[in-house]
Amino acid sequence: MPSTQGGMSRHCEELYSRLAERGHEVTVFCQTAGAPTHRGMRLRRIPGVRLPGWERLGYSLLASVRALFGRFDIVHYHSFSSSGFCSLPRLARKKVVVTVHRLEWQDQKWGRFARAFLKFCEWTAVRSSAVMITVSRNVKADLESRYRKIGPVFYVANGVTPPMTVGPEVLGGLGLTAGAYALTVGRLVPEKGLDLAVDAFATFASDPELATMQLAVVGGARHSDEYVAGLEARARGLGAHVRFLGVRTGAELNALYQHAAVFIAPSYHEGQPLTVLEAMSHGRCVVASDIDAHRELIGDAGALFPVGDSAALASEVRRVLSDDGLATRLAEAGRHRVLESDEFQWDHAADETERIMVAL
Repeated sequence: MPSTQGGMSRHCEELYSRLAERGHEVTVFCQTAGAPTHRGMRLRRIPGVRLPGWERLGYSLLASVRALFGRFDIVHYHSFSSSGFCSLPRLARKKVVVTVHRLEWQDQKWGRFARAFLKFCEWTAVRSSAVMITVSRNVKADLESRYRKIGPVFYVANGVTPPMTVGPEVLGGLGLTAGAYALTVGRLVPEKGLDLAVDAFATFASDPELATMQLAVVGGARHSDEYVAGLEARARGLGAHVRFLGVRTGAELNALYQHAAVFIAPSYHEGQPLTVLEAMSHGRCVVASDIDAHRELIGDAGALFPVGDSAALASEVRRVLSDDGLATRLAEAGRHRVLESDEFQWDHAADETERIMVAL
């Protein structure tokens, strides 16, 4: 923290800075921290194991031990993958709150042991928390249907920051032209389905109307660049026009959202994707995989395609790009859905979270 990538980190930064502003003492345990304090929060670095797949386990254990002995009233965990030791603070009669951002054990990348451990973390969180918070209604319903003995579960949505206006000249240094690219934003990991987007754009090479359309991919890999290198090789081999831009923030990211022709979200699994919320707030037409998280968030304010189907993704992108009226209607509906409702505002998220915690 401060966060440069990742919806959960952004969620924590926006939420806790507001709680700190209201007079609450907030300490955030981080694997990396830029300074001792940030936006009113105290940051405390927790060293992690530098082994892919194990760093979260070591971090969550050390953070839980520090929370056990620290002078805290409430210990707030985020994600099941960090909650395996959330029973420890209860030994000192601290209240435990767990916010569920998504069901990590669903990701295809996990082996049998890792998947079993993540399910154990979920079970521990359900048993040890005073209350649970989910960022989507479908995750709330899923937990309540699978666990008969579960405490109160509250839905508190992610929020969006009102978009800033940035001119298209920022795109020049990125090799892009306003309105001539599709955008996708997120960590470059298999569950985001970026290979589907690459395959879809490869079919545009022979389409006279879309042959010059580019796909701008914003984000970095989690552990290494191997997955990115594989995607780059796939794009070259298929003749797709793809630009891998790495992590972008601030004015550059705002410009990328603002001037994209369409936003693509081909994920296999999500909780409530902050990148989709931000694209909608910028008035971008969204084409997304037909998963529970996207159906709940987008509703009829976007276009959905069957998950895992690159041909269907290409067809939906063609459909919205060939009909300016349709793209405009969907984009405006999405912008109105996100910006004109309290549901997706960070201040509202802080209000609800504060209310839940004060009542403990």
